[in-house]
Amino acid sequence: MNSETPRPLRTALAQSATARAGVSGARIRASSLARVAESLREHGLPADLLPTGRLVMTVATSRLTAQSLPGGAIEVRALREGRNSILGLLEDPEEVAHLLIRCAGMSTAWELTADIYDRLVLDGARSVLSEVPMGDTLYVRLGERTFGELFAEDGNACLGVPAVVTLTTHICADSLDEMWRFRLLDQHEFRSVGCISGGRHESVESAVAALALHRARTPEWEALH
Repeated sequence: MNSETPRPLRTALAQSATARAGVSGARIRASSLARVAESLREHGLPADLLPTGRLVMTVATSRLTAQSLPGGAIEVRALREGRNSILGLLEDPEEVAHLLIRCAGMSTAWELTADIYDRLVLDGARSVLSEVPMGDTLYVRLGERTFGELFAEDGNACLGVPAVVTLTTHICADSLDEMWRFRLLDQHEFRSVGCISGGRHESVESAVAALALHRARTPEWEALH
């Protein structure tokens, strides 16, 4: 199995220009988080405001939190499978709620990607590059010059729309031996001579079946290119 240190998480990272000056005290901070929780409930996303002053929302297998800091800024974090990442630092409760809503959709994409990764590993795949547990893209080597790219589009947590993964198979001009690194593929540092669409998939089974079909046809495609 190929592996490397994951690059920084793709997020909807948002940073306020300055924290609101002079805002302090647990009472005011709790009020700001209460507004965030109310906004989330209005969008159909329940969140718990804990006595410790932290707002917690669980989506799929991710735990999203928001906590007021001294000075009035609100820090948003995500915790998934032991990885803790800061997603944003904002001062407006409505902006915090919007970021959490976006992150809820991202969480469904993370889960779909991780489930596909696990399935591929269990099926014996030996050349898979990923950013699991917080990533939306997988690269699977299919041949000497061919690899499949699985990209998960965020779901819509408010509307109950699931994440969807898109398969695209790339045929390269040269061997992938020197290019088989996540960052290089993600930055398109390869010479492509063709690509084949493998459709959009909502389930692990459908995505893996489409990838298997492309793997079976890889020798034919490489011979043509």
